[in-house]
Amino acid sequence: MMTNQRVKLIGAVLAFCALCACSATSDPPPTQAQIESIGIRANQGRQDEALRQLQHWADRGMPVAQRELALAFLQAHGDAAKARVWFEKAAQGGDAEAAFQLGEAFYFTRLGAAKDDAAAWKYYRIGADHGDDRSALMLARMAKYGEGVAKDPAESVRWLALAAERGNAQAMFLLSNAYQSGEGVAPDEALAREWLEKAAAGDYPVAIQALALAVEGGDMQMRKDPVRAQHLFKEAAEERRDHWNN
Repeated sequence: MMTNQRVKLIGAVLAFCALCACSATSDPPPTQAQIESIGIRANQGRQDEALRQLQHWADRGMPVAQRELALAFLQAHGDAAKARVWFEKAAQGGDAEAAFQLGEAFYFTRLGAAKDDAAAWKYYRIGADHGDDRSALMLARMAKYGEGVAKDPAESVRWLALAAERGNAQAMFLLSNAYQSGEGVAPDEALAREWLEKAAAGDYPVAIQALALAVEGGDMQMRKDPVRAQHLFKEAAEERRDHWNN
């Protein structure tokens, strides 16, 4: 007859073996690229199986799948209410794109949401905290004009700098303006010129045109260069026509 201690030991071993067997046969979690690939199919509304797969992953609490499911409901099925529910779940899980979409919803009254600047700030903040440059740019705008938060030019510049550092050309241009005017930050013409050059290099047509004017007039301690100015004016017009007007 086995002792109680031996029975407990055997039971523990059997339980461990069962756990290992279960782990060995379970599917590995999908990568973000795999989820987004399924999301593309679901967004096009061509494959019901893709939507079911997204739903399965979303129900398991995967923020990327929740965001892709929201996009599928919105784009393929025109169901803003369901999209908003899943965007909210994804944003709570730290998905930057979902948070940005909700910020836009509350700021611009989309997805059936009423205008709510405080809610917009909340979701833009989640997006910015998880690396989204567009969310940081919107926080800069809201802080500048006191929307959903107290008006604070210095706070606005802080968010502009973050968005600019993440490669947002529009934020670079606005940061250049802030250094030029001294709004929210100590004026610094060298930094204003540096960020204007970076914004223009980022193909932002407004920045390219501003740089052309500065080069043409020799402003911001730049050397006058009519030839470069004409090239920049032409580039600004082409960028606006080809990439920004639509």
